[in-house]
Amino acid sequence: MKALIVEDEKFVRESLAELLINEYNFDEVVQADNGEMGWEVYQQQPFQFIILDLMLPKLDGLKLAKRILECGRGQRILVLSSECDDFTVREVSRCGILGFVCKTEMSLEVLDAAFRAVFEGHVYYSAKVDAVLDRLRDDPDAYFRVLSKRELQVLRFIAQRKTDAAVGLELDLSEFTVRRHRHNAMKKLNLKNESSLLHFALDKGILKHKGGLDWSDGS
Repeated sequence: MKALIVEDEKFVRESLAELLINEYNFDEVVQADNGEMGWEVYQQQPFQFIILDLMLPKLDGLKLAKRILECGRGQRILVLSSECDDFTVREVSRCGILGFVCKTEMSLEVLDAAFRAVFEGHVYYSAKVDAVLDRLRDDPDAYFRVLSKRELQVLRFIAQRKTDAAVGLELDLSEFTVRRHRHNAMKKLNLKNESSLLHFALDKGILKHKGGLDWSDGS
């Protein structure tokens, strides 16, 4: 059996590789420290199990996972990430990734449960991830229910401090249409100004406070 680990933190990557070989009888574990390298390696050889971080340089883990899943090989992917906000959890849960463990819950017990469940083709979410999903399912006012897809796209670009003209170019919209979508989105969310918009986007994970992620296509 062969596994692929894509993780930019060397200690985490090597510890996971050692665990897979010593405790789970994998014959080979291939490592990559950025998303582009992970994609290149994936295309060259088959893997039975894939572990991804989300905050990866060059190509973020969500885009990498989507590329892998689009290949249609039935890949079993486990995500490990410290990003367990509303936006991230929802995007991961709806794109076909089987497992998601919050890195703050990454004990040997949790990893064992995640490895075994995902390798057998089952869904596994750690407790914090599960709690976010439960809350989102029960919230009729969750942002993705309140906003249209276009409003969410505009909100994300505005939160990145892009001008109406720049957003219009990105989405092939007029500046007037961008302003209308922004006004509607902020009104639906009861946001009064750009500062409250930025705070909301960071809090929900719609805008990442770290570099390396641009999930505009996932909105």
